[in-house]
Amino acid sequence: MKAADNPFFLATALQWYKRPAVQEAIAEACAHREVAARYGEGFGRRPEQIIYPADVLSFAMKKATSFHCSEERWRAVSQVKTGASRKEQDALRTGWDLVLDIDCPHWFYAKLTAKLFIEALRRHGVTGISIKFSGNKGFHIGVPFEAFPSRFSGRETKELFPEAPRAIATYLLNYIASTPDLITIRKNTFIFNNEYHISFEELTAETGRPSDDFISQRCRRCGARREESSAKPLFLCTSCGYTKRQDYADYLPCERCKESGKRGIMEPQITAKSEACRVCGVSDFEPRFAVEALIEVDTVLLASRHLFRAPYSLHEKSGLVSVVFDPEEVMVFEKEQAAPNNVSSFPRFLTLGAPGEATELLAQALSYAEQTKPSAPKEFAVPEEAIPEELFPPCMRTIFQGLPDGRKRAMFALTNFLRTAGWGHEQITARLEEWNKVNPEPLREVTLKSHLRSMKQKREAIPPPNCKSFYQDIGVCKPDDFCARVRNPAQYARRQFLARQSKRAKLTEEQKKARRTHREKQRKKAQKDGS
Repeated sequence: MKAADNPFFLATALQWYKRPAVQEAIAEACAHREVAARYGEGFGRRPEQIIYPADVLSFAMKKATSFHCSEERWRAVSQVKTGASRKEQDALRTGWDLVLDIDCPHWFYAKLTAKLFIEALRRHGVTGISIKFSGNKGFHIGVPFEAFPSRFSGRETKELFPEAPRAIATYLLNYIASTPDLITIRKNTFIFNNEYHISFEELTAETGRPSDDFISQRCRRCGARREESSAKPLFLCTSCGYTKRQDYADYLPCERCKESGKRGIMEPQITAKSEACRVCGVSDFEPRFAVEALIEVDTVLLASRHLFRAPYSLHEKSGLVSVVFDPEEVMVFEKEQAAPNNVSSFPRFLTLGAPGEATELLAQALSYAEQTKPSAPKEFAVPEEAIPEELFPPCMRTIFQGLPDGRKRAMFALTNFLRTAGWGHEQITARLEEWNKVNPEPLREVTLKSHLRSMKQKREAIPPPNCKSFYQDIGVCKPDDFCARVRNPAQYARRQFLARQSKRAKLTEEQKKARRTHREKQRKKAQKDGS
């Protein structure tokens, strides 16, 4: 029986919400947010507000059983309305918080996956991490809006809702699944965080599902999940750089060159096969743990005005409190601690860390989201040979000259760019250290080393931000004629590299032809002299 169906639940709820400390904690959590009060099985009208602690008791006196608040923060909650345009919502929104809703029907694994998400956030430099029990069978992990930059890629970060938190949730799922020391498989055993060893039989016994359900094939290079691809091969004109997808052929005449009266040949670059990775194009997969088969992370349902259960609100099904606790104690947390009679302290949810500390997380997540779109181009595959600097786009060459501002953002872009350009870890380390010395104000050595160490642990090569706004923001966007043909610096370098290779190959063929012609002339001359 649900707690809300118990005739004593309303009395218990009223006693809980009468506590001054509870009222203050809920009022603080709901400040500048839309609130929806729940009355048993249904919600009241929206939007509501909780401005003063006494407002909590006022709702409870009307038989409210729980409170839910928006991830978004609003300038004027009363003006939030259903059917508002995106522009109207952006104007009213002052920010948003990242709240990862992790739900799992198996208690131990709910705690374990919450621990993995916390570890993944920390590896991206986030320290302001808070966690609360959902009140029933899962957890909410929060990162406050202040951890993100105020602007990103030419837009105000407050406008990147819901796409940013949705991208972060998806990216972290992939990061956890594809990072070997977070989850790996060894001798019919799943190993979590190099600490918890769980056999296939144990997982099957706990969940009632076969172990095969928890195994997916992932790319060894980038960690992306194996999926069937129906994309056609990509063709590149080595004369003008024009690209096109078409059914496979040895070569195609270039349409753009033909229109200008020139003759250009388009050559196939990547053959899209069902066994190839949809992200990097490599056909090399390994079995990995399927995180998404064990837990549910609310990503698709994220939308404007999305609500989550407010801290210290009761749960109608369990009668337990959505209590906040120390992230370090997630593996020892038990539901009994959330019983109303056992809650005596009220830590804040969405605690602050260093301002802007989640910049790298946001950059990586949005780049990953862009790259893994179904229509994303396949030409970000890492080349086997490192692309030389003279083929880099103007923005990257400008960054290498040193920057007075935007150095940290430039560091992230440089690292991702160099990895997609085929540079190894040692090459990247040496070049970034050299670059940091020419900056008017170098980044702190500990910042650079921490970033390089984090980069080394990642197997996935993600391209840098797309053109142009990101590079305009840091003052390095100085396009040349070729820039108009690409949308990402990685594409610029790769196309220039392929064009050079093609020219060298053609030159070699011309040299071979010249040698054959010369030998034929020598042979005829010898025959004539002999006669």
